[in-house]
Amino acid sequence: MTVLSGLAGFCPVPLTALLDSDRVEVRRPVGLASLARLDRLRRPSGPVVARGDRIAFLLAPDTAEAVPELLHWLGWGAELALGLTARAAEPARVPRPRGAENTPPRPEDRPTVWLRPAGRGTGLDLRSPDLLRLLDCLADACARDLMGLAPAR
Repeated sequence: MTVLSGLAGFCPVPLTALLDSDRVEVRRPVGLASLARLDRLRRPSGPVVARGDRIAFLLAPDTAEAVPELLHWLGWGAELALGLTARAAEPARVPRPRGAENTPPRPEDRPTVWLRPAGRGTGLDLRSPDLLRLLDCLADACARDLMGLAPAR
């Protein structure tokens, strides 16, 4: 299923699903181009969510810490400033105070929707060769976006 059109009709994701997961985040156009490429190549992406102008590829627990080193090993070092961010699961947050529902939403309160729902397992982990394929695809899409090139086919 290629996701290039709007996100209408997708189920909302509880914010905890995003915050409780290690993840790799990219800009929305880069994420959509990467998903389309992964679909064409019939490669798994793991669970994927969209939130605002970012798309997050959810990873298995304790995977985000290794992402910068894996990207460097693949030839996509930090000096390239690709705009690809690995984030570890966030600690539990304190709920909003009573009456705060009348205040405008903060940027982190934007709706989150599934682009690729979570299956039985969690996201891709360090033992999976698909994690390296995903990171390489994301880094390539980020680099192409930075250079103003069309997405890879």
